[in-house]
Amino acid sequence: MLNLEDQTEGSDLPTDTLPRPDSSASGIAVGRVRWYSIAFLVVMATCLAEFLTGSMPFLGPVINPLGFAFNLGLYGGGALLIREAAVRWGKRWGAILLLGGAYAVGEEGFAAKTMVDPISPIIGNQLYSHWAGVNWLPLADLTVFHSAFSMAVPFLLVELTFPETKGRRLLGRMGTAATVAVYGITVLLLSLFFGDPFAPPLYAVVFLAAYASAFIAAAYLVPRSFLRAKGERPDRRERSFLLLGLGFMGGFFLISGSLNTEWIVERLLPWPIATVLVLPLAGFTAWYLVKHAGRSENDIVKINFLLGMSLVFVPLDIVEELGGDTGVLLFTGLVLAMLMLLRRRARRSGKVNPSFAHPLTTAQRVDEMCRRRRNELMCDWKRILGSRNPSHILDAIKVAVKGGYLRDLLVIHEAHGDGISEGEPTTILGKYRHGALIQSPVAEVCLGR
Repeated sequence: MLNLEDQTEGSDLPTDTLPRPDSSASGIAVGRVRWYSIAFLVVMATCLAEFLTGSMPFLGPVINPLGFAFNLGLYGGGALLIREAAVRWGKRWGAILLLGGAYAVGEEGFAAKTMVDPISPIIGNQLYSHWAGVNWLPLADLTVFHSAFSMAVPFLLVELTFPETKGRRLLGRMGTAATVAVYGITVLLLSLFFGDPFAPPLYAVVFLAAYASAFIAAAYLVPRSFLRAKGERPDRRERSFLLLGLGFMGGFFLISGSLNTEWIVERLLPWPIATVLVLPLAGFTAWYLVKHAGRSENDIVKINFLLGMSLVFVPLDIVEELGGDTGVLLFTGLVLAMLMLLRRRARRSGKVNPSFAHPLTTAQRVDEMCRRRRNELMCDWKRILGSRNPSHILDAIKVAVKGGYLRDLLVIHEAHGDGISEGEPTTILGKYRHGALIQSPVAEVCLGR
């Protein structure tokens, strides 16, 4: 769900401290793995949310091939475009989640109109939260669901299944243009001809367009470090992340009640409160992942989180199977089996923190804190040297001296010293380069290894 990315191999710095890739630097994946990844992403994005939630029967591709084709263009096209934008912009999970919010508007606002039709043929009567032309409860809940599950989960599965495509584009210029056309035509056809015939008021359409545009603009503007995991490695037990995924998706359905206005939450609470209840749940989940998931040796974290979310659908799909959705339990079982196989492969490949199963000791936590602060300083020092601003350079030196990180700063200065040409910063660095390094408890831990 978040930026749980590995470190660049052979580097002591996390990937986010390295130069940000741009569209010219991020090459296209090559060989068969590129086409396998495209097919896998399109199929998983199309089938995962639709089948697991019962929105489309498991036999839907046979019973209603036209509807399945529309879902391929909608989910598959949207997933490919979101991934392509994130890679070309040099972004990661923060931007992907924001773009997933924009996707939710395209599907639920314009194509299916569940965000605006108060008597939706898809999700039923929504007069409970309908105000100013918008169904506010579906707006909030479906934005979170499509962002965190419909889009983010297939991306994680592709990254885990085909790790060689991480950070690489899957589409060229022609492929991107064709995908934009397919997605746009699909939304247009569903909105005007094949979907809900409800005609929303103009002000509701303008609001939805602005709402989606805000997500896209935010995804473009946020730094790559947005929602980036803080630590280098996971610092909680494996089951913690499985329980987190279970709690997140289970809490989502407990709050939303599948958007049934007869659900207990909707019956007890006014719609403005019920609408925002999902936000603290999403916020806590994001906070926990950012704080504890780590940036490297974390494949098990990703898989366990996905496994926890997927387990929530088992009882739901048992009900669906008994209700006539033949084969949906088979699909659920295949998803769980795939996650278990990925988990087994991650263990065999060694992409697991050896101490992952045990809580970190106090000494290990201090060591992790020092390593993270040192890496942040090294990144900032390169940037400050590049600015060639003597006052900024002097401030950075004072911070390094106070914190006991000057030795690391000097290493960077030796490699990038052209940024300092004259003045007090040069004098101070010269003085400390010749041995006048202050000592502190933190410095002893961080610099004495």
